[in-house]
Amino acid sequence: MSLPQYQTELLKATDYEAYLSFLEVVCAYKFRSSGKNGEFQLRIFITRPKGYSENYFNLGFGVWNPERQTIDDVIELKNGDFQQILATIANVALDFLKTNPFASLYAEGSTRTRTRLYQREISKHYHLIPDDLKVHGLVTENETGFIEFRKGINFDAFLLSMK
Repeated sequence: MSLPQYQTELLKATDYEAYLSFLEVVCAYKFRSSGKNGEFQLRIFITRPKGYSENYFNLGFGVWNPERQTIDDVIELKNGDFQQILATIANVALDFLKTNPFASLYAEGSTRTRTRLYQREISKHYHLIPDDLKVHGLVTENETGFIEFRKGINFDAFLLSMK
């Protein structure tokens, strides 16, 4: 992607033992958001339920709370670097899928509003998405399911995979 991104640091999955009882943390990254409201550490996790052997994974991210050792995926930083944060997360997702070409990554916002925001950003930068990446959107109305991403449809989540 050609949008500005933050530098990420790969973390050890074993650092998240609290999650490991029910989730397999496949990879974890951290980076810092720096903007008008200060500096915040963000974490990106690619996970799947423990014991689940399929190639379906979940992409999650949020602001790291060091005291609680948890991610807050609801907080709004309003730090002026939203596109840079999303470009960083998109790059991690793309790298994961290139390394694991049979995997699919599921992503949705922590709120309906946030999912719509992600959808607007995907639409806005769709021309930057590599040709070998498939983007599908989930439509839960009428149990439609996943369909190829296109503008003008309200999606409830997204599924990314390689072609």
